[in-house]
Amino acid sequence: MLAEVDEQREQLRAAAQELNSATVEVTSTDRLVRVVVNARGMLTDLHIDPLALRRHRADQLATLIRNLVERADGELTSRRNQLVTAIVQDQGPHLRDLD
Repeated sequence: MLAEVDEQREQLRAAAQELNSATVEVTSTDRLVRVVVNARGMLTDLHIDPLALRRHRADQLATLIRNLVERADGELTSRRNQLVTAIVQDQGPHLRDLD
Protein backbone atom coordinates (compact mmCIF):
# COMPACT_ATOMS: atom_id res chain seq x y z
CA MET A 1 0.00 0.00 0.00
CA LEU A 2 2.88 2.41 0.67
CA ALA A 3 4.11 1.74 -2.84
CA GLU A 4 0.71 2.89 -4.14
CA VAL A 5 0.95 6.07 -2.09
CA ASP A 6 4.44 6.74 -3.42
CA GLU A 7 3.26 6.09 -6.98
CA GLN A 8 0.31 8.44 -6.59
CA ARG A 9 2.55 11.10 -5.07
CA GLU A 10 4.95 10.80 -8.01
CA GLN A 11 2.08 11.05 -10.49
CA LEU A 12 0.81 14.18 -8.78
CA ARG A 13 4.31 15.67 -8.82
CA ALA A 14 4.64 14.92 -12.55
CA ALA A 15 1.19 16.38 -13.20
CA ALA A 16 2.12 19.54 -11.31
CA GLN A 17 5.27 19.94 -13.40
CA GLU A 18 3.30 19.42 -16.60
CA LEU A 19 0.66 21.92 -15.58
CA ASN A 20 3.19 24.52 -14.45
CA SER A 21 4.79 24.51 -17.89
CA ALA A 22 1.54 24.28 -19.86
CA THR A 23 0.44 26.97 -22.28
CA VAL A 24 -2.66 27.34 -24.39
CA GLU A 25 -2.92 29.21 -27.67
CA VAL A 26 -6.29 30.55 -28.80
CA THR A 27 -7.05 32.30 -32.09
CA SER A 28 -9.99 34.54 -32.91
CA THR A 29 -12.59 33.26 -35.36
CA ASP A 30 -11.39 35.74 -37.99
CA ARG A 31 -7.82 34.48 -37.35
CA LEU A 32 -6.55 38.03 -36.89
CA VAL A 33 -5.75 37.84 -33.16
CA ARG A 34 -3.89 35.09 -31.32
CA VAL A 35 -3.06 34.84 -27.62
CA VAL A 36 -0.90 32.45 -25.63
CA VAL A 37 -1.61 32.05 -21.91
CA ASN A 38 0.58 30.25 -19.38
CA ALA A 39 -0.45 28.01 -16.50
CA ARG A 40 -0.89 31.01 -14.19
CA GLY A 41 -3.40 32.56 -16.59
CA MET A 42 -0.98 35.24 -17.71
CA LEU A 43 -0.80 36.44 -21.29
CA THR A 44 2.65 35.45 -22.58
CA ASP A 45 2.25 36.18 -26.28
CA LEU A 46 -0.08 38.32 -28.35
CA HIS A 47 -0.24 38.52 -32.13
CA ILE A 48 -2.45 41.12 -33.79
CA ASP A 49 -2.63 41.06 -37.56
CA PRO A 50 -2.51 44.64 -38.91
CA LEU A 51 -5.85 43.97 -40.61
CA ALA A 52 -7.44 43.56 -37.17
CA LEU A 53 -6.62 47.20 -36.44
CA ARG A 54 -8.66 48.22 -39.46
CA ARG A 55 -11.56 45.82 -38.84
CA HIS A 56 -12.05 46.42 -35.11
CA ARG A 57 -12.38 49.58 -33.06
CA ALA A 58 -10.00 49.79 -30.11
CA ASP A 59 -12.69 48.87 -27.58
CA GLN A 60 -13.76 45.87 -29.69
CA LEU A 61 -10.17 44.69 -30.01
CA ALA A 62 -9.63 45.02 -26.26
CA THR A 63 -12.77 42.98 -25.58
CA LEU A 64 -11.72 40.36 -28.13
CA ILE A 65 -8.29 39.98 -26.52
CA ARG A 66 -9.79 39.76 -23.04
CA ASN A 67 -12.26 37.09 -24.20
CA LEU A 68 -9.50 35.07 -25.88
CA VAL A 69 -7.39 35.17 -22.71
CA GLU A 70 -10.39 34.05 -20.63
CA ARG A 71 -11.07 31.20 -23.06
CA ALA A 72 -7.44 30.06 -22.94
CA ASP A 73 -7.42 30.22 -19.14
CA GLY A 74 -10.63 28.18 -19.08
CA GLU A 75 -9.01 25.53 -21.27
CA LEU A 76 -6.05 25.34 -18.90
CA THR A 77 -8.37 24.99 -15.91
CA SER A 78 -10.26 22.21 -17.66
CA ARG A 79 -7.02 20.43 -18.55
CA ARG A 80 -5.82 20.69 -14.95
CA ASN A 81 -9.11 19.33 -13.59
CA GLN A 82 -9.12 16.41 -16.03
CA LEU A 83 -5.55 15.48 -15.21
CA VAL A 84 -6.02 15.57 -11.45
CA THR A 85 -9.36 13.74 -11.64
CA ALA A 86 -7.81 10.99 -13.75
CA ILE A 87 -4.98 10.51 -11.26
CA VAL A 88 -7.27 10.45 -8.24
CA GLN A 89 -9.82 8.09 -9.82
CA ASP A 90 -7.25 5.68 -11.23
CA GLN A 91 -5.18 5.35 -8.10
CA GLY A 92 -5.68 4.21 -4.54
CA PRO A 93 -5.34 3.90 -1.76
CA HIS A 94 -8.74 4.75 -0.47
CA LEU A 95 -9.53 5.38 3.17
CA ARG A 96 -11.22 1.99 3.41
CA ASP A 97 -7.87 0.39 2.48
CA LEU A 98 -6.22 1.85 5.57
CA ASP A 99 -8.19 -0.32 8.02
